[in-house]
Amino acid sequence: MSVDAHNLQAIFAMRALWEKLDPAATPSLATLKPPGARRNVALLPGSFNPPTAAHMLLAERALQEGFDCVVLLLAHNTVGKQPSGLIPEDRLLAMRALTGGAFGVGASSHGLYADQAEAAQRVYPDAEITFLVGSDKIEQIFDPRWYDDRNGALERLFGSARLVVAPRADQGELLRTVLEQNRRFADRVSVLRLHPAVSDLSSTRVRGLLRAGAEPAGLVPAPVAELLTAMRAFAPPIVIGDEEVDAYAIRAKIIEMLWRARAPEANGTDLHELVTTALSPTPEGRKFRETLANGGAATFDLMRANASGL
Repeated sequence: MSVDAHNLQAIFAMRALWEKLDPAATPSLATLKPPGARRNVALLPGSFNPPTAAHMLLAERALQEGFDCVVLLLAHNTVGKQPSGLIPEDRLLAMRALTGGAFGVGASSHGLYADQAEAAQRVYPDAEITFLVGSDKIEQIFDPRWYDDRNGALERLFGSARLVVAPRADQGELLRTVLEQNRRFADRVSVLRLHPAVSDLSSTRVRGLLRAGAEPAGLVPAPVAELLTAMRAFAPPIVIGDEEVDAYAIRAKIIEMLWRARAPEANGTDLHELVTTALSPTPEGRKFRETLANGGAATFDLMRANASGL
């Protein structure tokens, strides 16, 4: 699916969906489109920072294995992850670029799989729920440090869902050990093998390669590669005069300021032009970057300045 990286209406729609989720309330799951009737749903949770070729292959393999729907699922608070990289709006945009047919995009208010499973059952009441995970994640699922009541959480998880694990090439022994130590739930876990070249392609590895200047093609699906290039995400800093500038951070700051104001004028704002102006070597560009760094400019002033060419 073609997605415009600078479409503010789409970006704000992603942000609105994200902000509806309340980690302090009952676990909930929101999808970008009505879920429809399903009988066998696979949830593919991840940080999607960014979505990789491995994510896409795992989703496609799940469909081949008989699932009638695969939902890429981004948690509001991902267990074991600190916020960094792509802002949530851009992760959802990148996930949306992969959707169509039997693929969907969702967001969860909670990070624990037990909570996600119960939320998913409310969205898909007639479906069997299965999580698609890597072997590093299954180790985390059984790790007591993430729970106040580990056994109770695992009972809730496996009472509501199954797990399908796609182990990395060097983690077969880890998976066997984890399942041996948790035999009580082992019959609710099955294995799906992927090609080693893809199964070892983590988002962390992709980020490192992109920051080193690698082209995203082959590391991420083509629609995601186009988005990351347009956003300048994970790219090395650009040199503007005597400055080293993180172009993606500039984009994120502009989006945040526009969202905070949510003025009617924002609908007609050209995000691409604002970013281009902020990255220009002109005195106006430098002033714009300083304003963004200080965080003190009203969004209306930014849009008015953009309309007059700064």
